[in-house]
Amino acid sequence: MNPHTSLTRRQFVKTSTAAAAVSAPASTVAHGAEPIPPKHRYLADASALATGELVKGPARILELKGRKGINPTSIHTVIKLMGGHSLNEPKGTLVLWFFALEDLAASFLAPHMKIDNEHFASYPFLSDHEIPRNIAEANFSFEWNRFNEFRAKFFKGTIYPSLKGFEPPQKAWVQAVPFNYFQKHRWYQLAVTWDDAAKSASLFVNGILIGKSDNFNKDFHRDRCGEALYAGCPALCHGTIEFYNSALSGAEIYKTYRDGTPDFDEQIEKELKHRFEGTDLEDFTFKPGADWNKQFDIDFQNAAEQIKEFYIQGQVDSVKPAGHPEGLLIETPNIPYGTREAFPKQVYIWSNKTFEGNIYVEFEWKSLKPNGLSLLMIQASGMTREDFMADYPKKKSGVMQTVHEENVRNYHWEFYREMNDVRNDTGTAFSRKNPFAYRIGFGSAPKPFTINQWHKLQIVQIEGKIRGAIDGKILLDFDDNSRTNAGCILNYGHIAIRCMVHTAVVYRNLKVYTQKLPFTEMPVGNANGR
Repeated sequence: MNPHTSLTRRQFVKTSTAAAAVSAPASTVAHGAEPIPPKHRYLADASALATGELVKGPARILELKGRKGINPTSIHTVIKLMGGHSLNEPKGTLVLWFFALEDLAASFLAPHMKIDNEHFASYPFLSDHEIPRNIAEANFSFEWNRFNEFRAKFFKGTIYPSLKGFEPPQKAWVQAVPFNYFQKHRWYQLAVTWDDAAKSASLFVNGILIGKSDNFNKDFHRDRCGEALYAGCPALCHGTIEFYNSALSGAEIYKTYRDGTPDFDEQIEKELKHRFEGTDLEDFTFKPGADWNKQFDIDFQNAAEQIKEFYIQGQVDSVKPAGHPEGLLIETPNIPYGTREAFPKQVYIWSNKTFEGNIYVEFEWKSLKPNGLSLLMIQASGMTREDFMADYPKKKSGVMQTVHEENVRNYHWEFYREMNDVRNDTGTAFSRKNPFAYRIGFGSAPKPFTINQWHKLQIVQIEGKIRGAIDGKILLDFDDNSRTNAGCILNYGHIAIRCMVHTAVVYRNLKVYTQKLPFTEMPVGNANGR
């Protein structure tokens, strides 16, 4: 066995008063210009703690590929780091290294999972709360959680569901959602930068930019961080942590990664760039063949009449059939996203018609202004495949819950998403299978979708294989499976287009095709079966 790739360990419960050391890791490899020195470094040597570094509770040192870190072996173990951080400076950068003892992957969550550990879903990398997984009480936290959210926040409270992240003044936070790419037994470098004057924060993995803070809000409020920082999660091995007094550029962060990584993997970098930068996009080549039937064809050139093919849920007056000469305009109120006032003031248009089996949908869309969100839902049915619009009272509110928290199974694709929780220097595509909290697709276009320009959406589902494209480039490409504890592959229901607040989008040329089914149908006869 190669000694540089083995995983070694020893039991570790100690406090060290050794002098602080700010030395480069043994695995550092020369990579271009001289490295930028950090203001302070924690855990430079996990086996000889420096002044201000304390481990309380059972833990062990793990060495992987020449790098060392501390792995708590109890949920109660805390690594305390005192003095030296720059989180209260007007600008700065935090860089840390870790590896996981298991793949960090989202899963179904249920209340009974909280019996012994209320905060079981949080995997904290760093926090200013003495119980680092208690994200809500921390003024600063850096975490991945089982909702597939990777986030740094700079305020006390939570972004969801309490909405403190949206209450004025707008709080400072940055995230990548969904993030499902941390593999076990591999070192990752995480970084977050902040700049109060620029009112911005950025999030990096292995030097790749994956998250930007809200581009559309004037506020960037950061609560003051505590003097001591804390880490500790049994699933993680916590490595070196560095603070800088400047907001490092992406190139500078990437250099620190390449200089320090002991196991650079070209495929991991390629995947991160593909998902978050929109590199290596494939062409969408599907065309419905002779065994596909056109079920729906609405150009929206006579939108006042054609809108009768749909049921409008939510903010009815946001649907404006005569609002644009080129198609159907949906324009929702321009009120702050995330506020309670905004919840009902969003809108769905549901096809009255249902579709069965493999499906292909296409339409053209044009956003009239930046900052909004529109999504497509397909295969929307009740929980046992019933027509929820026919069998139950029609839903009235425009709240997001209909998509993912109610009794409507569906796949949804957020195809236009210039929101406060994703990068807005790229175009993004996010998909989830509902209501199972199963995030199954994410991709990016290299640049934002041009405003006041027509774009074409195409999505095809053949059994569990789903591919979605904008302007002929595939942004979503995933496989669903009936045996993953997230329900069967969905194959029946309505489609819907949904718009959140501060959205103004025009739609035209909506077409739906379904593939020929393997069975034939006939009407039921009279009560005697004749």
